[in-house]
Amino acid sequence: MGALAALGKPAPAGGDGAAARHPEPGPYERHLDNAATGGAPWLRALVACLCGLFGLPAYDGAAVLVAASVAGAVTLTACAQAVLRRAAPPWLLAANAIVAVALGLSQMYLGAQPETGWIVATANVATITSGFEWSNRRRVGYGIAALTVAGYIVGCALGGGGLPAGSSIRMVLQALLGWTALYLIRRAARLFDALERRAARQRSAAAVARAQRAADRAYLAMLHDTASTTFLMVSTGATDDVDWLPTQAAHDLELLTAQTTSAPEIDLADLLDSLAGYEGLDLRLDVHGPLLLPSEPALAIYHGVREALRNVRRHAGDAGPVLSADLDGERVAVTVADRGVGFQPDQVPPHRHGLSHSILARMAAAGGEASVDSVPGKGTTVQWTWSRG
Repeated sequence: MGALAALGKPAPAGGDGAAARHPEPGPYERHLDNAATGGAPWLRALVACLCGLFGLPAYDGAAVLVAASVAGAVTLTACAQAVLRRAAPPWLLAANAIVAVALGLSQMYLGAQPETGWIVATANVATITSGFEWSNRRRVGYGIAALTVAGYIVGCALGGGGLPAGSSIRMVLQALLGWTALYLIRRAARLFDALERRAARQRSAAAVARAQRAADRAYLAMLHDTASTTFLMVSTGATDDVDWLPTQAAHDLELLTAQTTSAPEIDLADLLDSLAGYEGLDLRLDVHGPLLLPSEPALAIYHGVREALRNVRRHAGDAGPVLSADLDGERVAVTVADRGVGFQPDQVPPHRHGLSHSILARMAAAGGEASVDSVPGKGTTVQWTWSRG
């Protein structure tokens, strides 16, 4: 019993000596093992039951009881194997081994069976299914198949039928063909698992690359809306008053170096309040805080507002725009409105990226919406909305 228990220990994943190559079976190989260990015992049980029933009329007296007992034992152990499968205890392994031998040795009492007899048919199926039933314990499958063939040969010889060379060779060949088919199917399953793992790695690498590109774009957009804008105002001489420059530069540097995007949430109201002294504008604030948002939509709104204010200062001709922000349930709405010259949004030149990229596209990428409503001579209204739902 101890030797049988040791023999029945699960082999390393992928078979004996293959643990290094296949440390962990993939989903396709696991599905194959589940199908094999679950279906093969039921097939053995069905064949043993039917063959035993059809074979019983050939006997009489005590032979009927012996044949029924052997067929029933094969059927019961197969059913138990189908139910317990990978969790099969050592006693079930021993029972399978004993029944495998008893099936052939029963010919000592029942007489040697012809090649078309029920014992030969049951033994044939048992040798084929053993490799499938114990697909995760290959040595056990080989051992039970060998015991089945050996029991049949000995029982046939002692039952007066001589050495059944033809039937024995056929059993061995059938078992080998069945195991070869299982091996090829397993190789195919491992190939699919390898392809799936490779595809998963490629998807992961692509996701990382996309995230990196998005982070790079976000940083470049932040750079455009902060330091680049400030430098442009200075270099073009947009204003003669430079008293605002140290404060603005410090604020730009803080945004670029503080890595605000690592914070889970940001108070958008604080960011918008920091725009109160926006150069060249008498900005009126109507911000009702706090407005706690995830960093991505918060920064998308903030930088979009900066871009909108920059456009107001450069193009609108209205020095007193209104910046409003409010929270309505789970929905945040931010608006920049001016009474300037206005424009036609559908006629903005393609090379002007401030409207399409810094405002609309960035907000859409953050999971929100932005809209621009402008009429020539009647001003412009830009609105950002974001909802947790």
